[in-house]
Amino acid sequence: MGTGRKLMMIDDDVNLVNVFRLVCTAKGYEFFAAHSAAEALRSIPEVEPDLIILDVIMEDFVAGFRVVSELRAGGPTSPFAKYSKIPIIMLTSVTSKTHLDFSDRVGTALLPVDDFIEKPVKPAEILAKIEALLARAQEQRPFEGHAS
Repeated sequence: MGTGRKLMMIDDDVNLVNVFRLVCTAKGYEFFAAHSAAEALRSIPEVEPDLIILDVIMEDFVAGFRVVSELRAGGPTSPFAKYSKIPIIMLTSVTSKTHLDFSDRVGTALLPVDDFIEKPVKPAEILAKIEALLARAQEQRPFEGHAS
């Protein structure tokens, strides 16, 4: 039985996306993918994901940061305003490629994501992070979806 939760992975590594698709769908999640920042920004309103797994380096070195900026920085008139609270896990090899460590900036204005995981990552680790973030998001809006 499915969880009814939608995950979107935004990563240009098609093989990694396919592995995550298998792992996540085996756990009952609906899984959607985008392979660039532009594709992601077009797809998010169609998919309306419950959680996003996001790479940083795709078509350029800051593509993932652009996605985060669009989702988090837009005000009420932004086309992405309703998606500003979607939990985001940044899954990336940016530290090994640039020698810049962003993990201590998670949740700050510089990196307004919910978690930061360096590649490579074990499926069990990412699933634990997904479950924890979805549970936390549900606690923050406990009455969503319930009739009053």
